Amino acid sequence: MALNMNRDDGLQSFIGALEAGIRSRITDYPDATPIVDRIFATLKNTVGIQGNRNPTRLPVCDHLDDAFSQARKGPKTIYELTNSLTNIEQNLQWYRRPEAEKLSAEFFNGHANAVIVGEGGLETRQDVRIGVSLVAPRIDYPRHHHPPEELYIALAPGKWMQGDKELILQNSGDLIHNPPNCWHAMQASQSPLLAIWCLWLN
Repeated sequence: MALNMNRDDGLQSFIGALEAGIRSRITDYPDATPIVDRIFATLKNTVGIQGNRNPTRLPVCDHLDDAFSQARKGPKTIYELTNSLTNIEQNLQWYRRPEAEKLSAEFFNGHANAVIVGEGGLETRQDVRIGVSLVAPRIDYPRHHHPPEELYIALAPGKWMQGDKELILQNSGDLIHNPPNCWHAMQASQSPLLAIWCLWLN
């Protein structure tokens, strides 16, 4: 059984900090406990293939420093998670949501995503997908849905919507659990929104 022997130290530190941040709040979100247990047990027991690092930054990434600063105002676990993310961010390949140009120029230029674990990430694997989303100030990330169950952990605060419910402010450290095919959206306020997402693909 592999015990992360071949995983990059920076990535391993990030995964540990991510689990600590999520575990610190998981009792408030009991429906999300099974996906959290599956994801982190899988990451502990198996290591994927090292991804091809081709770092790419988009102009919206200029908001990252502000987002990191906002995130570091959160709980200690989020402060540490943010630091571990900054240590690997320079290796990430940031990209826009597919067909974003068809929605609006504001959204096209005002958001970015990056995969950390999974296809296109620092560690390639087919069972777990972990990434990060950045939304510029006063930009809406439109409603979308997907079959895999998903868990977000908010770093820099913003507003979130599920189904047809109203947008709700989620602060640094809050979790957002999306069941399979649940419609959801995000909205940044006067400062950028930053969040990490985890999907179980099996």
